[in-house]
Amino acid sequence: MLRFFIILFFITIIPGRAVFGMDLMDSNSSAEEKNFYETIIRESQKYQTSSSALSTYLTPYFNQAIRKNDNALLAIYYCLLADQSFDSEGGRNSFSDKYYLKALDLEKDYNYQNVKAWVKVMYGFYLYRCLKASEALPLLLEGEKGLEDISKDLVLDLTHTYKKLGYFFGTLGDYRTGIKYLELGQQQEGISPKLKAEILDNLGLLTLKSGGDTAQAMKNFEIAQNLALSEKDSLRYAKTLGNQARIYEGMKDYQKALSLLDKDLEISKSLGNNKNTIFALMMRIRLCISMGANREVRQMIKETEYLLEGADDKKTILELEGHKLNLAIQNGDLKQELNARRRIEQLQDSLRFLDGDPVLSQLKFMADKQKYADKLSLAQALIKKKRAETRLWVILSLFVLVLSFFIYNAFRYRSRKRMREYEYQLLNLKYTKAELDKELMSSKSQLEEYMVYLKRNNEQIDLLSSMLDEMGETSAKDRDELKTLLQSHLITDEKWQEFKLLLAKEFPNLLQDIQAKFPDITESNLRVIVLMKMGLNNREVANVLGVTPDAIKKSMQRLKKKLGGQAGILMEYISDKELV
Repeated sequence: MLRFFIILFFITIIPGRAVFGMDLMDSNSSAEEKNFYETIIRESQKYQTSSSALSTYLTPYFNQAIRKNDNALLAIYYCLLADQSFDSEGGRNSFSDKYYLKALDLEKDYNYQNVKAWVKVMYGFYLYRCLKASEALPLLLEGEKGLEDISKDLVLDLTHTYKKLGYFFGTLGDYRTGIKYLELGQQQEGISPKLKAEILDNLGLLTLKSGGDTAQAMKNFEIAQNLALSEKDSLRYAKTLGNQARIYEGMKDYQKALSLLDKDLEISKSLGNNKNTIFALMMRIRLCISMGANREVRQMIKETEYLLEGADDKKTILELEGHKLNLAIQNGDLKQELNARRRIEQLQDSLRFLDGDPVLSQLKFMADKQKYADKLSLAQALIKKKRAETRLWVILSLFVLVLSFFIYNAFRYRSRKRMREYEYQLLNLKYTKAELDKELMSSKSQLEEYMVYLKRNNEQIDLLSSMLDEMGETSAKDRDELKTLLQSHLITDEKWQEFKLLLAKEFPNLLQDIQAKFPDITESNLRVIVLMKMGLNNREVANVLGVTPDAIKKSMQRLKKKLGGQAGILMEYISDKELV
């Protein structure tokens, strides 16, 4: 029966463990390991401008990773090398690809979920920077999903990780998710003012693009601007000016917007930053078209085309060709219009395979679809878990109920069996008592037979006493019956008188001789002396008299003290078992 319940218990509990996800395959690094990895990542930023300097810095950690078989550290090492190779070469190259693929390939060789999520975000963001958003999407979605199961204090390089996710989802047009991650990134303690300015600037831009609170967007730009000034970050300061111009453009305050853009252009050109210069020029072209200043537009288009020579920024070139098409239509220049249309068609075809608006829109749809599928999967898993919990509790309740039923019946069976055994023993004892009384009645003329009777009586008294001790307080009725039977075996005053008559018949002068030799003894002392002389020990005398052995011992001690010098004679008399 016990084996059956153990098997049933495991049948119910083990599936429950599987349902509740108690055996997770992946864990996270310890807080100490996370801090160690993060220190390497943070310190490596100091060597981003030189591949040899970074390699020198990372080599001891590479050796440590090989020596200790720390594949998580090795994956971090390859990611840092890949990122530096991309920055130093100004774009994607064979080394950056090779290092990132090595980092990704190591995923199966370690179980740190927080490192895996970081590697996927790093590689996904790298592909995004290479204008491969469609390839980046699955990696960044996996990284985002992995982060959901990690507590914030164990997320690796948290601020930069959230920043990358914010930029990516913002580019896809998923502004709400982008804003969420940028908000989380800028809220972290210990973030540098320069990084905070960058995040706040982009946070304001996403707020503006999402049609959110313009005042909040302007506030973010202003805070970012002040931080950039304090850090002497001229490029970030220029970008905040351009982003503020967007707000004034939306308010149709074109003069204010142009004023800010002029400052942006001046700083960007002085820094030699073509990318930001092109961004400011494109916005200025858009403003001048809105104002009808077409002469300025032609000059700025030429300047922008010059800066875009050799560049692969097809999206900006497409926008520029759109402006050229509008100017050609306004001027009735059919040749220029035809050239612009042909160029636009070519660029649109090309952008279908890169990160043009149609591709990004499609990727946003795919991301939304994937997130919905994940939420649906999670909801279904929760429903299954709830059902499994309910089923488990029902089974456990039934298990406890059935177990209680069997325990109760087993207890009842044992109690009944014990009661039957007591009843049988009680009947047997009564029968034995009746037999002893019968034997005694038929042999009253023989004192030796009475002594045998006393010996067997003692055995019965011992048995009844042990039964009373075993029974405890379970059955008052049975205890009373046993006590009554026990009492019937004792030498009462009536039985003592009968015994004295038997002694007087067999040995007429015995009792008188004892009282003559020891005149100070009482009737109680006489009983004890006679029973001891007949061969009963202290315990047996105590049994038949219904007292404890200690009581008999103390009674004899008091008698010896009372007799004084005659005590020794008394003990010799008792030791002599001859009654004559």
